[in-house]
Amino acid sequence: MLTTTVIGSRPKPDSLSSRNHDTSGWTVDRDWEFQPEELKAKQGEAIEWAARQQEAIGVDVVSDEEQRCDNYVYYFCRGLDGFDFDNRAVVDKRSGAWSWNAPRITGSVASAGVFLVDDFRFTQNLTDRQIKVTIPGPMTIIDSVKNEYYRDESSLAMDLAAAVLKGASALVEAGCQIIQFDEPALARYPKKMIAYGIRALEACFDGIVGVTTAVHICRGAPVEGYAKANIDNYTRIAPTLAIFKIDQVSIEGSGQPIEPQFMEAFGDKTIIFGLIDIGKPEVEIVSGIESQIRRILEYVDPDRLALGPDCGMIFLILTRPKPN
Repeated sequence: MLTTTVIGSRPKPDSLSSRNHDTSGWTVDRDWEFQPEELKAKQGEAIEWAARQQEAIGVDVVSDEEQRCDNYVYYFCRGLDGFDFDNRAVVDKRSGAWSWNAPRITGSVASAGVFLVDDFRFTQNLTDRQIKVTIPGPMTIIDSVKNEYYRDESSLAMDLAAAVLKGASALVEAGCQIIQFDEPALARYPKKMIAYGIRALEACFDGIVGVTTAVHICRGAPVEGYAKANIDNYTRIAPTLAIFKIDQVSIEGSGQPIEPQFMEAFGDKTIIFGLIDIGKPEVEIVSGIESQIRRILEYVDPDRLALGPDCGMIFLILTRPKPN
């Protein structure tokens, strides 16, 4: 049987939070509807519902689907020193694909405390499935903020990596078996990836053993007017990832067709292949998914193939069954 997984996010109930739009109209984070104590309980209910949904459809490797995150990057960054979230600045990021109001880096970056362990343990108590925890990678954090302190991005990347390592080490000590580093910026900037991105990502789990590590590299959110990263960049970064010591590589596979033989470029890495286009509300046809899997298996051994969506499903509309 092929392993199935999620990438990490799904829509939050509107009763839990409201969409917070920047001046461009793009949702960059969420405004919570409850005060801290009640909010934590409501988030717990959302996580439990998400876990039950994943179990019900047979997902092997589950997550809390980021129900406590206002934003998949900023949630982690709020636990770091050196960030100013109150006085934001307009940035032009993702290789110029979009502009928004981003937090500023105004001082030396360091971990202000470990908090992801609590999230992991909460989910662990809800399911007997394997659990993965998602953490933003250094390059993607850099490409989501306004740097006003560091003279060069490589120094900032290594300080961010040290902070990520502290969180990852605590997760492993708590029993977490799978950690996914979200690094869509790798597909945007192949040259930066080679110059310092891979070194910084490797530093995120330096010395850690007994855990499966994954890197998620989507090409961009399915937002109208938001240009995705060039699909050819996968070809440019694959050889570097093939010799990198990370265990799994998660890529988009449905939004724009990828030739299955391209999978060979990742060497012996496990491929988490995206089969669900999160930019379309239509449900995929099962026979079409099966056909694509069979084509991939001509080039990737079954024990090196996992299946999931292209990216997190946060942009889809959340629907829940009405109570009886």
